[in-house]
Amino acid sequence: MSDWSPERYLRFEDERTRAARDLLAQVPLAAATRVVDMGCGPGNSTELLAARFPFAEVVGLDSSPAMLDEARQRLPALRFEAADAATWVPEPDVDLVYANATYQWVPQHLEQLPRVLAALPEGGFLAVQMPDNVGEPTHRLMAETAAALGLAERLERVEFRRLRSLSW
Repeated sequence: MSDWSPERYLRFEDERTRAARDLLAQVPLAAATRVVDMGCGPGNSTELLAARFPFAEVVGLDSSPAMLDEARQRLPALRFEAADAATWVPEPDVDLVYANATYQWVPQHLEQLPRVLAALPEGGFLAVQMPDNVGEPTHRLMAETAAALGLAERLERVEFRRLRSLSW
């Protein structure tokens, strides 16, 4: 895949950030020392984390060089690093691993998420939100429209897969 486009992503920043706000509202942590934003993108979710935990070291991780560049411009006082969500695990002093709309891109997320959780210290939190909208009307209508326009074979190249359930 080519690199992500921060410009395209940020065109819908408010809509994309709503789920990030909703996820953060569910985190029952009053304070934190170290917070990691896995899949930080252009820094919109990292900005929320920094505001919620102003005395914490907040680090944004992403696999996209373009997104990391955008995040560094947006939040120059914070640290942003390249990392692969499929293999990364937190250091033992991380209080919160926050991942909004990231792990659905990891094919083996059911194997990776328990590794991330196991690496957290006692009292640490893993906050994950993964959209699972393949069965929604938007995706059905996309397929119907592609078929009506004679473009069905182009859409077949796009992988739409339902997320597998995870429970601990």
